[in-house]
Amino acid sequence: MSQDLSFKALNLLSRERAVYGLRNGDYERYRHHCANKLHRLRQVTGLTNGKGKQFKKAPAVTAETATDVRHLHLVLFSAERALAYSHELKALAGKPNAPPSTRREQISWLRRAHKLASSLHEIARTLATSDRMNQRTLAELTIYHLSVRVELSFERGAYAEVLAELAARRRLLDTLAGAARDSYDQALATEFIDAYDPLIRFSAYKLGRAESHDIDGVVADIDADMMEEASPGLGKLVESLRAETGAAELEAGRRTLEDVEFAGDKVEFRNAELVAAMIKVQEALGRINKSAGKATGRGGMKGWDRVLGVLGEAEGTARHLLDDHEATANSTLRSTRTTESLSLAHQYIVFLLLSHRIRRDLLLVDTLASGPSSLPADPTVFKVPGGRVKLEEAVKGLAAVIKLYDTVLQSLSQARSLAIVEEKDGVRRAAEAAEAYFSATRCYNLARLHCVHPSPSYASAVQLLERAARNVASASDALKEGGLAEEIVPLSKEQVDALGESVEALSLAAKRALFAHAVTKPVFYDSAFNYIDLPMEELLEKAGKGLPKKEKSSAPAPIVAPVPAKAVKAGPSSPVREKREATPQPALKDEEEAPAAGKKGGWLGGWFGRG
Repeated sequence: MSQDLSFKALNLLSRERAVYGLRNGDYERYRHHCANKLHRLRQVTGLTNGKGKQFKKAPAVTAETATDVRHLHLVLFSAERALAYSHELKALAGKPNAPPSTRREQISWLRRAHKLASSLHEIARTLATSDRMNQRTLAELTIYHLSVRVELSFERGAYAEVLAELAARRRLLDTLAGAARDSYDQALATEFIDAYDPLIRFSAYKLGRAESHDIDGVVADIDADMMEEASPGLGKLVESLRAETGAAELEAGRRTLEDVEFAGDKVEFRNAELVAAMIKVQEALGRINKSAGKATGRGGMKGWDRVLGVLGEAEGTARHLLDDHEATANSTLRSTRTTESLSLAHQYIVFLLLSHRIRRDLLLVDTLASGPSSLPADPTVFKVPGGRVKLEEAVKGLAAVIKLYDTVLQSLSQARSLAIVEEKDGVRRAAEAAEAYFSATRCYNLARLHCVHPSPSYASAVQLLERAARNVASASDALKEGGLAEEIVPLSKEQVDALGESVEALSLAAKRALFAHAVTKPVFYDSAFNYIDLPMEELLEKAGKGLPKKEKSSAPAPIVAPVPAKAVKAGPSSPVREKREATPQPALKDEEEAPAAGKKGGWLGGWFGRG
């Protein structure tokens, strides 16, 4: 029995191109990868060139000599290497100082790629006739052959041939998308369709079509005879492909990605890699929704961690695709629809990731609130029963809840900054209402922590509760307006009103405790009077117990009369001494300046200045 040589050509090409440089427009890297892959394939298959003095070319691959799938891979990647080198030379020809022969070499390598692709297509048709290859592989290799031929016709300026070949190629891809077993294969076909849409638009413009931007309309105007001329046997291939894949049955039981809408806009995932990641997200969300209310504790957290893990992988995939597209937007063939869908898909995945992260944090809050170290249900009770140990446990649990609310507010702030949230009025107001509600909840819990703490701070609690009351009012106003869309966390008017009542009750209790709180004097407070002098007169005046300053200044000062000096008789034994008035002592500055003025300059100044 002959060996089946079928393989998924489009899937293989998509993976190799995405991983080895074509996603970033690095044709040189992809060309080197194709050369290395060809070297390994030749070693494995034994189709190596001779190493002797005389060159001995390896035998060509034909339908009779092809006994392994790697023989077909050898021809496929030979065409890929030539095509990559042609694209590399085309990019080089667009530079200002490019050699004149670059354009000629580019066309030469493109002809070589077309020759290899045509050879592979003929081998595939022969193998399919002898039942050694299925119709799906033949259709994919036909699509590849048409893609290379389209590029050659486009470089020659044969725009009518380009439209006919692209219409035939698009019909095969539409058939593959309709016969896809899952959303990944469907997105893979869509990805190859979008890659050549700009060529359809430009060729229609060159042919004078008034509505060249309408790609579907341009393709619909090309009749079946023109497509049959571009690819002989196209109609028969399409019919056999649908019969082989059972397209009608597959459409009913296909593992598909559900349609996604965000605020009325459809979110399209047109990349196969992104669709594969979103299928994992869809399955994880389905499991967590089925187990909602059943799994609690650690088992429930594992499910949420799994959801966040696959969402993180999907976000990374979408971000890489978007970055690569933005880096190569001017050098690669991308359709307008792909450009718009990548940004919308990435922002939607980020919104989905943040919303499920918030729900997981709120589930942790509920778990902590229902624990053994919970606070009293009445918010006006500041005393935790159970002694000091229970109080410490309650304080630690409340601090953990506040940290979780900090994380929730951080995620809400990131969600509000997304463009898809800011552009939609209903989504933006829903995010603002949720942010106001959870900000009020955080302030409320932080105020309770200030009240039940061993060292309470009722003044801080009152300030926090005033802020919480303002946030509750903002959330209530947003709910009254209505028209909210894509709510991250569903909020009801009853929840907001209950929070407002709790805030009001706690605020009243905190104010009463604040005015009833007796502030004790600090340690060593009285000993401070041993080191400072208090202005007692001013304090008495302010207290109204002393004389005011005006009365003190208006009181007459006492007059002191001079005491007459008594005459002293002079005796013979005691000589009379005249009493003189004491002269004031000169200032220190004068004493320092006096000797300085008497000094003489020079070496002998001290000797001549004597006497």
